[in-house]
Amino acid sequence: MPTTAKSLIKINFLFILTFFINIIAPLSNVAFALTIKLLIDDGVSKNITGLYYHLGVSIVIVICFVCLNYLAKFLTNLYSAKRITASRLFLMQKILEMSYAAFSRQNTSDYQHLLLNETQQLGDDYLKGFFQIARNLMLISASLGAMFYSEFWLALLILIATALPLGLSGISAKKSEKLKNQALLQEKSYVNKIKEIISGYVTIKNYQVENYISTMYQKYLNSYAKSQLRLRGNEALTATVSELSGLVVFLVAFGGGMILTVQGYTTIGSVTAIVQLVNFVVLPINDLGLLISRFQSSKQLLAPTIHQPLIARQPDLKNKRGTLKKEIKFEQVDFKYAPNSARVLKDLSVNFIIGKKYAITGKSGSGKTTIFKLLLQLFQPDQGRIVIDQDNLQDLSSAWWYSQLAIIPQEVFIFNDTLKNNVTLGRDFSDAAVLSALQQAGLTDFLATIQNNLAYSCGENGKNLSGGQKQRLSIARAFLKAKPVVLFDEATSALDEKTGNDIENTLLQKQELTVIAITHKTNISGLYDQIFKMDQGKLITVSAPSLENRLL
Repeated sequence: MPTTAKSLIKINFLFILTFFINIIAPLSNVAFALTIKLLIDDGVSKNITGLYYHLGVSIVIVICFVCLNYLAKFLTNLYSAKRITASRLFLMQKILEMSYAAFSRQNTSDYQHLLLNETQQLGDDYLKGFFQIARNLMLISASLGAMFYSEFWLALLILIATALPLGLSGISAKKSEKLKNQALLQEKSYVNKIKEIISGYVTIKNYQVENYISTMYQKYLNSYAKSQLRLRGNEALTATVSELSGLVVFLVAFGGGMILTVQGYTTIGSVTAIVQLVNFVVLPINDLGLLISRFQSSKQLLAPTIHQPLIARQPDLKNKRGTLKKEIKFEQVDFKYAPNSARVLKDLSVNFIIGKKYAITGKSGSGKTTIFKLLLQLFQPDQGRIVIDQDNLQDLSSAWWYSQLAIIPQEVFIFNDTLKNNVTLGRDFSDAAVLSALQQAGLTDFLATIQNNLAYSCGENGKNLSGGQKQRLSIARAFLKAKPVVLFDEATSALDEKTGNDIENTLLQKQELTVIAITHKTNISGLYDQIFKMDQGKLITVSAPSLENRLL
């Protein structure tokens, strides 16, 4: 499992093959430079036999060069793609294991950024960078080795000249790590602000605050642009120093080589080969500074913001399966959202009998939805407990408990998928079972209009469905899975009265269901067995809907 930058590099057959090809590919560059020396020396000495022979060797080396370098790049891309895919899958699994409370500590755009931008940068700068650095170091080492073999003292001077850019690259890499971290934080803030503006577009237009939003956007944009400019500026400095050092190396090679030739210590072929080998030292050094800088700074992508909490988090290990035959009971439950905030629920005790129907009314912000959040284990009570039959909810398997619950929210999430897949949510059910659930949920007329086409596209966020159809689809999900408890969270508040009442009655008429509904309605259905009013963190029992109307 890829848990850190280092563990992204998994040692397997593909890694060994990729590393091996990246190491031997540069040898073809060096071999080509040495054959150039032989060709020139053969030409100068008019050795026609040797010339033809070495020309044939050169052609073979060129073919090897093309094949090995292509294979090195192909395998590098393949290995990187596989590891990043594994990393993204691992991170998504960890995200899905999070509790809602832990998940909500981060902006949703941070998770998008993690799964797209940050993992891609790790693939490009860390994984691919690792093999590119190894290949360049091998090319530099092999080229210097060949130069030492040909002309020791000249090679020594060239080696000294290459030490400068390597040292400066190390200094630049340390600075780049800090700048990369700053740029990453600014990028996240910028992406979050874009998401806010797009999500709040209707509010912006309604209150005519375009100028204010534009000014605020410019502030975040400027901070993001400056952080990127500082990072690119450091990279440009690194590249410039490497290029300057390359020119110095060329000057040493040409100047020293020609002096040795004039003095008769070497041949034109040897100098030409050395100059060619210098290319294989200078060009990799130019790339190496930037590669090392990005390689080191890519580790900042795994700073303990999202990654480390994800890695450290353990999945729910509770495997106790309870029973749901008698009751769901709140026993003296206290809850507040923040340590210094007021209590939302105060010594709340209530008993929901299985198979009964309950309505909870009250003012906005009184704590009605908080009851649902505790039942869904999005948060835990500060004091007291929630009992399912005889078991504490906290001791039960979350997987088992969620298999008992269906939530029908005001805003139903619809996937951009078929009608069937939106009902089954990936589970294996027959078409007949899906159609039955949809019909029970009151979608018979809609099914007739689409000729029972379960492949009907719901569109992005259900744009091809009406509000009432979305709510009924959510009910069909619960009916299909035969979940015994339904939490109805003001699900019909945005619908017209008749449609809302029809959807509500569809649930209330199911005798086997336990329904707990949050509502603002004043004309509460007589199908409810008991009605509560949330007041000052407690539930006040109302014996009949008519009394509740007077309380509201």
